[in-house]
Amino acid sequence: MPDYPQVMHDRVRYGLLVAAAAAGGIAILRWLAFDVAAIHRRDALALHDFMGLDRPLTHGPANFVADLANPVEFGLIGLAIIAVALIRRRPQLAVAAGVILLGSAFTTDRILKPAFATPRVAEVLGWHQIDGQAFPSGHATASMALALSAVLVVGPRLRPFVVGIGALFAIAVSYSLLSLGWHYPSDVLGGYLVAAAWTGLAVAGLSLNASPEAARRAIARVDWVPALAVLVVVALLAVVGVALVSPNRALDYLRTHEVMAAAAATIAAAGVAVAGGLGLLLRDRTD
Repeated sequence: MPDYPQVMHDRVRYGLLVAAAAAGGIAILRWLAFDVAAIHRRDALALHDFMGLDRPLTHGPANFVADLANPVEFGLIGLAIIAVALIRRRPQLAVAAGVILLGSAFTTDRILKPAFATPRVAEVLGWHQIDGQAFPSGHATASMALALSAVLVVGPRLRPFVVGIGALFAIAVSYSLLSLGWHYPSDVLGGYLVAAAWTGLAVAGLSLNASPEAARRAIARVDWVPALAVLVVVALLAVVGVALVSPNRALDYLRTHEVMAAAAATIAAAGVAVAGGLGLLLRDRTD
């Protein structure tokens, strides 16, 4: 039998470590993207190449997907996620989901964007320059916050599949932002880290206040065989999806645009890692 108090104590520690690591990651990423010329050039080149995908084919779908992280859509999806927690009679999870959603959005839009506001002119982008208040991406933050909140509120049987769906949702929104030219790849990764930080704090708070009975429910065993399969499929779909938007010349395009391919793979890996990491944090330590 697992030692439930120890498991929950570990979760408090791990949750706080995740929050601290994510906060440090945001600071490092901001320095790399703004102050290291070689990184900034590759950031801009990746964005340029994403924008070079077949516009007639990608523009409509990309706008639709990106708009799912707009404030109204974000609010409606967030309310649905909170409703799931309430239907499951887990009010503490509903509160935690609300904290993740509101905390992430407020931190990105009201604190970090103004604090980090600095022009990033890139010659490769020509007339299409990114606004100085673009880091971190609010849409990427919103999409990952929705994904992580959904992972948090569902039951252990569904959690592996929601991890995959949530990661795919965040990655799809992020690719859409890049193809539309709204953000640099670094802005997307920054948004992921903001959502991860608030999720770490929420998990720590839940674990700190959990009773032994709640602990037993929270760490119910999960079959992680399907979870791993889902994550592998998500990673493959995320990378292959870039190719599918330009089927006639996908391989040639990716082969001649290595920086974009690397950025796409990095975003896919980050999306899978953040969503999958939460799933692992919530699992039974005896698995």
